[in-house]
Amino acid sequence: MSHSKINTLLISILVIMVAVPVFAEEPIKIGLITPLTGAVSTYGQSVRNSVVMGIEQINASGGINGRPIELVILDDKGDGTESAQAARRLIDRERVVLIIGPVITPAVMAVAPIAQAQGIPMITPTGTGDDITGIGDYIFRGAYKDSFQGSIMAQFAIENLKINEVAIIYDIANDYSVGLRNAFKATFQELGGKITAEESYSTGDTDFSAQLTSLTMRNPKALFIPDYYSAAGPILMQARLMGMDSVMLGVDGWDSPDLHALAGGFEEGGYIVNHYSTQDQSPTTQKFIELYTKTYGQAPDALAALGYDGVLIVKEALKAADSTDPEDIKHALGTVKNIQAATGTIDMDPEGTPIKSAVILQMIDGQWQLVDKIEPIGR
Repeated sequence: MSHSKINTLLISILVIMVAVPVFAEEPIKIGLITPLTGAVSTYGQSVRNSVVMGIEQINASGGINGRPIELVILDDKGDGTESAQAARRLIDRERVVLIIGPVITPAVMAVAPIAQAQGIPMITPTGTGDDITGIGDYIFRGAYKDSFQGSIMAQFAIENLKINEVAIIYDIANDYSVGLRNAFKATFQELGGKITAEESYSTGDTDFSAQLTSLTMRNPKALFIPDYYSAAGPILMQARLMGMDSVMLGVDGWDSPDLHALAGGFEEGGYIVNHYSTQDQSPTTQKFIELYTKTYGQAPDALAALGYDGVLIVKEALKAADSTDPEDIKHALGTVKNIQAATGTIDMDPEGTPIKSAVILQMIDGQWQLVDKIEPIGR
């Protein structure tokens, strides 16, 4: 057995032991698929931390209608094949009644068809790909869609930053990056903006000099980088070292403690769309930040906030269903509303996507500062 598998097993066992006190009722078994190792491990660790914290709170307060939650955690390394294997283990061997995760869109797209075919409700707290919930009626998410955040960044660039020309560099092999690029480009052009140049690369690339040389020659007013921190960081560093002085525009995937090291500090001044801000003074948000910081010794990032919100959505759905029947859970997941969560008030819709706000953040003096908060239409 590999070290990663041993670590995953140990983590699973430890969480089950601390999360389940003595109850008379049979526990509700839930699985979590998250990348604890690999290129996006900071995402997975943040989600793991907040999910464990949230479930411990539920169990400490009496569980779900008197039943505790038993959590099984599996590490998918952010890889679709690993995610699919984890899903099959959770469904076939662990007999979970619901899956939380996976965390990133490509992994979600590998698991969702399995969950749908087996009739097991699944909620990714963080997956933003537009096509996720279209896979079936057992598939839900706790985050907004890529089309939403891509369009918001395009609108912000034109209306707030007064930028009407942008270049784009994106990962052509990643559904997440492609979806964001498409949404941003469509809205930016609809609002009268011009895409002056585009370059692409593939997942795992580390040298972006050829693409950035081409883009630098165009001298773009802004550069949109719709990707995870593991790629965005090196792109930011290499672009600045080449002398590119464009305004840097990004997405929720930039939000990681590792971005600073990977970008060499050149993320300074950049803007991103994100799910929440630690500066949001909502009592629920501040209470979450205080508890997470006390528990783990560091402030929560957006992935941690989304992981916690995913637990809150599951909690309300299980309470409303008062059942572990997949059909009952599925119905409840699409109808629970007015959830006071870390990222704001959440109303779930039957399509599987929450109605919630988004924020624009700017990196100033090494910290993400709140610039704007966008409420969904109709709220």
